[in-house]
Amino acid sequence: MRRVFALTAILTILGIANAHAEDTLSPLHFQSQGPLGTIDKAAAQRGYEVYKSVCAGCHSLGKVHYRDLEALGLTPAQAAGEALAAGGTLNSPIKGAAPLNMGGAIPPDLSSIAAQRPGGPNYIYNYLTGFGPAPAGVTLLPGHNYNAAFPGGQTAMPDVLHDGAVTYQDGVQPTKAQEAADVAEFLAWAADPNLDARHQIGFRAIIFFAFLTIIAVASKRKVWRTQA
Repeated sequence: MRRVFALTAILTILGIANAHAEDTLSPLHFQSQGPLGTIDKAAAQRGYEVYKSVCAGCHSLGKVHYRDLEALGLTPAQAAGEALAAGGTLNSPIKGAAPLNMGGAIPPDLSSIAAQRPGGPNYIYNYLTGFGPAPAGVTLLPGHNYNAAFPGGQTAMPDVLHDGAVTYQDGVQPTKAQEAADVAEFLAWAADPNLDARHQIGFRAIIFFAFLTIIAVASKRKVWRTQA
């Protein structure tokens, strides 16, 4: 019975470690989150398309290099093509266009935005989908827009996402919500490109110590049974 329980626990952990957030939006869920989370590479690749098409006009990714895109599943040739199209090399950081000065607010570099903001990708998703009319009684500052997720409710950034803002090659419908979720997963990867490797090491350590515990308990009982 104990062996069955141990096997069930291990299989459960394996299932968690290999989970796939195919339906990220119902309910909102990011595969990268949690102690055994892994990057949803399909979502992150789509998110890179959103970043490149929509976000790079203002925001850079100065701590991420084009060669790093190979970790998302791009081939070396594809990563080199992305660098060449941007006028760089594989070793070049991913830079956006010259950032616009939005009423004195300079768009931040997005390399570690998912790590800097509480909630990580959840915050990014809520921010990108949080634009709307200002509630009654709220007076917006000049050049600002209302965003329910942003502290203070006012941001200089406009609402940039909309249905069909990008074209996905994998057939996923590019709704505004999907685009927000995908770029949030991409930015979660950008903030921690080694997340998968770290969690794999942690997972192996859990399995090792679980096995060691079973051996130790079995040995202890055998020793005490012999002495009795």
